[in-house]
This record gives sequence, structure tokens and C-alpha cells, in this order.
Amino acid sequence: MKKAAFIKGGAVVAGLLVILGIVIQWIGILCFDKGFYAREYAKLGTAASIGMSQEDLDAATQALLDYTRGAREDLSVTAEIRGERREVFNERETLHMADVRNLYLGAMTFGWIALAVGLAYFVWAIFFSRERQAALMGYIHANWVFLLLFGLLALFAALDFNTFWTNFHRVFFTNDLWLLDPRTDILIQMVPGQFFFDLVMRIAFACVGTLALLLLGAWLARRHERRKGKGNAV
Repeated sequence: MKKAAFIKGGAVVAGLLVILGIVIQWIGILCFDKGFYAREYAKLGTAASIGMSQEDLDAATQALLDYTRGAREDLSVTAEIRGERREVFNERETLHMADVRNLYLGAMTFGWIALAVGLAYFVWAIFFSRERQAALMGYIHANWVFLLLFGLLALFAALDFNTFWTNFHRVFFTNDLWLLDPRTDILIQMVPGQFFFDLVMRIAFACVGTLALLLLGAWLARRHERRKGKGNAV
């Protein structure tokens, strides 16, 4: 019993690591989905509202995404905006994106490590510890804990996204460079609040769908183990 309790407790922690890894991977996938940007730009009329061509907007977006994921070293990109050829991003926007880049790269590193450690634990617990039911139950409990917290955050974001998004920045950034002026700063004009609301909701649905499938799989596997255990007992 003590061994089973130990395995289950470790599985809760490992489950949370796996879940966080999955969430971070979805963030990485969906934040760089250029099709999503194209649809949002069309829906919000972004190019016209900024005063730049769609071609220049796409080029600026590509530079922004490449810089964020570490594929280019600077964010220097020029475009014609309201008839004037100029740098798209000013100093404040560039400094903020340096913070975003560091946050993203750090989060991806953590996500891969969390996923690797969590999965390694489950491989050991399920195939070598002979406590499969305890490991699966720990993973199931981890999901309920995470889905409860995730659901509360999703509800908060859906009801008052501005407050949610402001608090997000206050937690993850140590300065106020993220406070941009929508009248003058191109970055916030490219990706306004509505854009981020749609992105966050998309990430939430993808994560919940993935986790629900994994939770169902864990439940079915535990059910199978219980039936097998009863059969052996008979």
C-alpha cells in the first residue's frame, strides 16, 4: 500500500508536468500558425486600419514570428505606413518583444523538460514498478486538478479578458514595456485585444480537447487494469 501511495503521489506530480508540457506545446504551435494570422487580419481589417499593404503586413508578421522563436537576431523591418517608408517597430516595441522572446524560449525549454520528465516517470511507473493502477489514478487526479484551475482561468478570461490579459503581463514581465499605445504603436495595432482573445480561446479549446482524450485513455486503461486484477484474483 505504501508503494502504491508513493507511485500515485509521484504520478500526480508527473501528470501535472506532462499537462504543462502539452499546454506549452500547443501555445508554441498555435502562436505561429500563419493561417490564423491571415484569418484574423482579414476579420479585423488590420492592414487597412494600420495603413499598410497586406504584403508589408505579412512581411512584418513573419519577422515578428521569426524573431520570437529565435530564427533571426533583430526586429528591424521597414514598410510603407500611411505613405511613409519607416521602421515598423519602435524602440519600446522592440524592447518588449525581446522580453517576449526570452519568455517564449524559456517556456519552450521548460515545456520540453517537463514533458520528458513526466513521461519518463510514467514509463517507469507503468512498465517497471508494477503499480499501473496507482500510476494511472495519479495521472487522472492530476487532470482533475489542472482542469479545475484551467477552467477557472478560462472562465475569467471569457468574462473579463482585459483584466485577465493585464494580470498575465504583470505576472510574467518585470517592466511596463508591454503598455503600448494603440494610436501610435504598430505592434498593438497588428495584434489588438480581440486578436489575443481569439488566440487564447483557441489554445484553450486545443488543450482541453487533447487533455480530455488523454484522460479518457487513462480511465479506460485503469478500467482494464482493474478488470485484469479481478480476473487474476479469481
